[in-house]
Amino acid sequence: MKRNPLNLYFKKGDIWISAALYTALGLILITVILSVGMPFVNKIKDRNTVLQTKNILIEMDKLIREVEFEGVGSRRPFFVEIQEGDFKIEEEGAKERIIWTVISDEKLGIESGENVGLQGPLIQEGNLNIQSTRVGQGYEISIWLDYKDDIDIRSDLKQLSGQYNLILEHRQSEGQDYVEIKEG
Repeated sequence: MKRNPLNLYFKKGDIWISAALYTALGLILITVILSVGMPFVNKIKDRNTVLQTKNILIEMDKLIREVEFEGVGSRRPFFVEIQEGDFKIEEEGAKERIIWTVISDEKLGIESGENVGLQGPLIQEGNLNIQSTRVGQGYEISIWLDYKDDIDIRSDLKQLSGQYNLILEHRQSEGQDYVEIKEG
């Protein structure tokens, strides 16, 4: 039996067509998996960021209150790493607070107002205050410690992002006690 050279040529072409189809199917499958999975991954990442920041603020509050209780001269080092959001130390007027805000696409289990600009209910966890505001398609989540009636805090640092070695120190100036937050 004689071989037909044309038949052999088509068999080689079948292999290349199969390879191209398998590659295309693989790319389509990966795209579908990523498009379905990425929102879930982002939600978990945002929730983890909120939990880490809550832990940072709870630990910071504990140290501020310890330093205040122990009296003038007491000091504590504190390491802070802020990966996302705005971390501010506010001490103007009636506001003496440490606040962290972030904008997320998800509610993350924190109720917000129904309409844009409306705040949700205030949630208190110990000294920690949590509130969410609807902004456009997302939610602005704010977590803060309020010291206006308890402790006088002062700091040259206004906004933090990245990694900081802080020192929390109980000081006295002109007869006034305060806790100073400074970079160490």
